[in-house]
Amino acid sequence: MDIGQHVVQQGSGEPVVLVHGSYATPSTWKKMVERLSLTHHCLAIKLPGHGGTPDPLDFASPSVETELTVIEAAVRRFTDRPIHLVGHSYGGVVALAQALKGSLPVSRLTLFEPVATWVLDAVGDEAMQAQVHAFLSRYRRDAAAGQPRVCGQVIDFWGGGDHFAALPPHIQDAMGEMVANNLRHWDVCTQARHTRADLAALDLPTHLICGTRSNAVARAIVDHLHAVLPRSQRTDIEGASHALVTSHPDACLAALLDDRLLSR
Repeated sequence: MDIGQHVVQQGSGEPVVLVHGSYATPSTWKKMVERLSLTHHCLAIKLPGHGGTPDPLDFASPSVETELTVIEAAVRRFTDRPIHLVGHSYGGVVALAQALKGSLPVSRLTLFEPVATWVLDAVGDEAMQAQVHAFLSRYRRDAAAGQPRVCGQVIDFWGGGDHFAALPPHIQDAMGEMVANNLRHWDVCTQARHTRADLAALDLPTHLICGTRSNAVARAIVDHLHAVLPRSQRTDIEGASHALVTSHPDACLAALLDDRLLSR
């Protein structure tokens, strides 16, 4: 694996590893990294099948280990210091899995609306599980039928509104080419690889950040993680929805740099 093609680097200082979501690329972090890189070494990961990188080889049996292999190789190649691990949406699922795996020196964890739907299983939230199941059944059916712009269903589900239609046509087209990868991500998101006890044992400063206008499922996942993770802090960004890291970069950067948890 050519790990260099999976990493966009900028700046120097404390290393911050940023993992983008599904239907996205490292450009997700552009507005934040412009300022963050003035004081930090930013390593923005390109997930397999995104930003021109090769597709993953595990479509038949998806595993988050595919993504973790990329992150582990990148961190070991480009820094020898503990990292601040940051993830948005599906990137938050990956970042949380990396922290739970414990194979890298992580100083702190920041999760922007991680779509770790397996958490709902771990805590027994049947109401939110039902919402996910109903959405995912329809989305899988429509994707299998080749419905045009089916990717918009995911954008609007997590965003809690009609967001896809407002995107430029070239962005909509690019997303439309990533449906197979997104379906693979859903398989990873719904795999209950960890338990509530695993989460309760994660002794790592963790900042959970969500928008006030996001989908109830996304907010419920943050609620549960905040309740279970022993060293967690929560921030709600007023007026933001699931695309908060691009729509509200200043507020998201301020939350990312919040050091209060490090003193606990």
